[in-house]
Amino acid sequence: MIHIIISVDPSTKFLYGIIDFLNSKAIKFNLIEIHATDESYEIAKRTISNIAKGSNILFLGHGRDDKIYGGENLPLYEKKSLASREEMKIFEAQKIFILACNSSDLLKSTFILSKYQKAIGFGGLPTSEEEIEVDKKLSLIGISTETISKFKDAIIDTVSKALLTYLEKDGNDFHYLKDYLVLLIDRRINIAVLQEKDRNLGDLLFNMRNEISLY
Repeated sequence: MIHIIISVDPSTKFLYGIIDFLNSKAIKFNLIEIHATDESYEIAKRTISNIAKGSNILFLGHGRDDKIYGGENLPLYEKKSLASREEMKIFEAQKIFILACNSSDLLKSTFILSKYQKAIGFGGLPTSEEEIEVDKKLSLIGISTETISKFKDAIIDTVSKALLTYLEKDGNDFHYLKDYLVLLIDRRINIAVLQEKDRNLGDLLFNMRNEISLY
């Protein structure tokens, strides 16, 4: 059993690919969707706080080094903090996998206070044209819309397969989960560079791989 939290907004729709994949493989999960309403945020927080300690939790959404966000529906509802640094204690004693930008830094700064059992986080995960425009380094090397689309597909493919193998194995060894995810990303980098001749995609995947952290 795994508890999946997803922040619902147009830019995170592609992340449902992970949920659909696990569902197709008959993996049991509890889905917590955070929609763009105050009520949904509050219900999600209460639900998360009642998850049994020692559980596997997967968060899918947006983040920064000081928080993770809930749902968004612009222009009607702007995303808000689901959990700030001070509120990350809601995941105390859990095995938490946060697929969100800069979640590695967030977990690093909160690990001692929040006392996660185990935690996996990521660095930057540019999955929109806006994020590419903001990052001058990525802009300069000419990351295209097609590259972003391929990168999102690669995230879904590698993370889904890593989680499936982890959950079918025993659902307890986060070291194995991280190592297997790195292996899958390495394989995808080889395909991107050697077969597809797509150096830009290879660079995005290389950065993703190098910025995965286990706490």
